Amino acid sequence: MTTSHLDAMLALSFVTNKMFGVSNGMNVLLLWKTPVNHEEFQSLVSSLKNEVGKQGKVAVENCDMLKTSSHAGSSFDIVLSGVMPPFEMIYTTELLAELLRVLKPGSKLVVRAKGDERSLLRLAGFSQISEPHEVQLSDDQKAQTNSKVYEVSCAKPSFEVGSSMKLSFGKPKPQANTWKIDLDDDDIDLASPDDLLTEEDKAKPDPLSLRVCGTTGKRKACKNCVCGLKEELDEEAAGKAAAATKDFKSSCGSCYLGDAFRCASCPYLGMPAFKPGEKVKLTDSTLQDGI
Repeated sequence: MTTSHLDAMLALSFVTNKMFGVSNGMNVLLLWKTPVNHEEFQSLVSSLKNEVGKQGKVAVENCDMLKTSSHAGSSFDIVLSGVMPPFEMIYTTELLAELLRVLKPGSKLVVRAKGDERSLLRLAGFSQISEPHEVQLSDDQKAQTNSKVYEVSCAKPSFEVGSSMKLSFGKPKPQANTWKIDLDDDDIDLASPDDLLTEEDKAKPDPLSLRVCGTTGKRKACKNCVCGLKEELDEEAAGKAAAATKDFKSSCGSCYLGDAFRCASCPYLGMPAFKPGEKVKLTDSTLQDGI
């Protein structure tokens, strides 16, 4: 064994004991990706086994085979992912979802990578995500990576995925005193629904009044109306104007004197003066302009 390898093994042992937080009785998952230095890898596994003791367990998985390994859910106290050179782990949503599944609620995931993986961890559902800090590498590790490496720790939320709990919104408020009516009381005289309708409500509408334009969807002719609705509306307007003129009674008594004496709504606007009582016939154009 070379001196550089021995230094690397000692460094791994120190890091495992002081930073990862592995302790006696823990179930640890060590996730790795090829290629790795065999001697360093064995040293790290041995150090982890010494830390967890006989009551604990150390599982070693290649990241590409984790999904097929069928680990039980919520079975690990800590997952160490990509903690060895060359730190080339690719954290897909599927990989992070599987890590979240196998971790116990509230347990920790330690990630080492050459970039900032916090956004991916947050989207995967992890919480308590720490700020990334640069990992102190040995000379041999620096030669293998040629890049800075950052470590981030996070935790699975302290509840199982898919779990539920009953929410309490306090004690129900007592019902306020309200009037209570006994519908079996013979003294109560309820109105008949038929008595609430007038004859006008019961009358059937004129089918012609329900006709609408196929373009506007309303009883209003479109610009290039060819269905006859425009002519129908013009006839209705002329009829209403004629009826209004027929029954018109001047409130001021000065309509016959001319426009200077007529109000703004006078149907005789624009017509010459006439004698009181004289029958005046309004033209169709005048009736349409007054609408």
